[in-house]
Amino acid sequence: MTMYLVATGSRLGAASAHVGVMVGPRVRGLAPLVEGRWWASDNDGYTGHFQEAAFLAHLERLRPFAPRCLFVAAPDVVGNAAATLTLFPRWRSVIEAHDFPVAVVAQDGQEVLPLPEHANWLFLAGSDAWRTRHGAALIAQAGALGYWGVHVGRVNSARRVRGCVALGADSCDGTYLRFAGVERGLQDVERWVEAGAGQPGLFDLALAG
Repeated sequence: MTMYLVATGSRLGAASAHVGVMVGPRVRGLAPLVEGRWWASDNDGYTGHFQEAAFLAHLERLRPFAPRCLFVAAPDVVGNAAATLTLFPRWRSVIEAHDFPVAVVAQDGQEVLPLPEHANWLFLAGSDAWRTRHGAALIAQAGALGYWGVHVGRVNSARRVRGCVALGADSCDGTYLRFAGVERGLQDVERWVEAGAGQPGLFDLALAG
């Protein structure tokens, strides 16, 4: 089953255990993390708001929640895989020094470049058309390198969640709650993830324990 990471600082209460949270440097509320939810962090590169000082401060404030961290996405350059890979070694060291697993962000062009060996997660970003064409091959490459998991960004519909499940992705995230509201949005997201309950995933054994 694919875990869905929602973008909210609100408490998630009795929501499915397969609903986690995606945070970032500009996210203020960490209530879901206090609740013990699984979480991951973006870096604000996609929004064009990446700031090194803010990102480093963000990593510091997340330290108490490290045991439930899936990954922290290393800073990337939107639409430019080569530039993203150039940045990766430095930021991998920084993120690892804060005791978090590291995700390399795959951007357009990654299909002709080798994924780094020393990463924990593959974060499929890039354009929609590019991900559709090259996502499966990159996921296979990540598996061969021993990556722990695969995450897909910008997933805001049941159809796209089904696509993530079919690809074998372990988690995905989206901003659906910002448009639907927390209460209704959580209900919809829970239906999306529970619809994939027949597909085993990375978290099923841990969540059953």
